[in-house]
Amino acid sequence: MLHSHSRTLVSYWDSRRREASVPARADIAAGELKAILGNLFMLQRHDPSHHVFRLAGTRLCDLHNRELRDQNFLSLWRGYDRAQMKLLLESVLANRAPAHAYATAETLNGDKIEVEMVFTPLASRAGQVDRILGLYQPLQSPDRFRKKPVIRHDLTRITLPVTRNWALPETPPPPVPDPANDA
Repeated sequence: MLHSHSRTLVSYWDSRRREASVPARADIAAGELKAILGNLFMLQRHDPSHHVFRLAGTRLCDLHNRELRDQNFLSLWRGYDRAQMKLLLESVLANRAPAHAYATAETLNGDKIEVEMVFTPLASRAGQVDRILGLYQPLQSPDRFRKKPVIRHDLTRITLPVTRNWALPETPPPPVPDPANDA
């Protein structure tokens, strides 16, 4: 189940699509996403191995203890995880549909936190689908990370984009108690 901030981003992305398969970068207004702005990022694809941060929110930069603008998003990953993340980003752009991933972020001293990431495709002014608006959402409080930068990510799960059925899953209703168990 997606974090509420992830659902917010995908709903916003969908609302900005209008009749197009993906919204244009110009259709995105950061002011409309104030509640999640610090966790947002935008990537620009230069080639399959270079998805460069064009923008990175303050919370994301604080967790990494550095400015991420102009750095390759794939540099946050190692080995097999880097290859999988590269394929995920390329798949988001090719399928013109959102995807998400879960990872464990780790600091130099071994503190860990679970992170959910959402990736939504965007088109450039020229109409090329070569940008990604994303969300980097810690699933626990990152307060203990102060002054201890995230240095590594390990993928734990990815969900590939589905072209025809990319919509968010419905939130399941709460379980109904079994009346036979009432005493």
